[in-house]
Amino acid sequence: SKSYGRLEYNDCLRSTDAADWEGIPDELLKLSYEDSLKDKALEKALLAVTKDQFKKKVEPCIAAPSLCGNMYNGSLYCSLISLIGNIGLAAAAGKTIGMFSYGSGAASTLFSLKVTGDLTKMVQKIDLMHRLEQRHISTPEEYDEACALRMKAYGSKSYKAVGDVASLIPGTYYLENIDEVYRRTYAIKQG
Repeated sequence: SKSYGRLEYNDCLRSTDAADWEGIPDELLKLSYEDSLKDKALEKALLAVTKDQFKKKVEPCIAAPSLCGNMYNGSLYCSLISLIGNIGLAAAAGKTIGMFSYGSGAASTLFSLKVTGDLTKMVQKIDLMHRLEQRHISTPEEYDEACALRMKAYGSKSYKAVGDVASLIPGTYYLENIDEVYRRTYAIKQG
């Protein structure tokens, strides 16, 4: 939300409409650009002024990624699914969605998408937020056990997987075995 407040501040600097500065104390309007970067009072004022806009424009995008953690490039598309799953789809028709992905700092991508059709079936099929709510929270011991199973399988041949598939949702592919020439066989969890 600090970044969003800063974006709003930068927009206000370019604006000729005094109404854009509503909620920002007069003494903060006179800060030099360099001072504005460090001023905690300005930061606090920007957070307050942009709180409702942040909830409306940003929170729908970060709802799912906030529950998943860093997925690197996948975070961008998780944010997109989060957005379309958490907004009124009727209002989305014809809107443009800004997409920004950055790597290690040496490269980034900025592009936009335009909503041109009905996304209802896609949102219902993905059902992301509901699926995230259904996750099993593992204990550290369960996590260590799962990692040990994966380490045993890594680089193995003539290996039969022994993990429990009970917690997998129907339709999930899982490793069944690896033959003597490293060919993997997968099964699908039945519902």
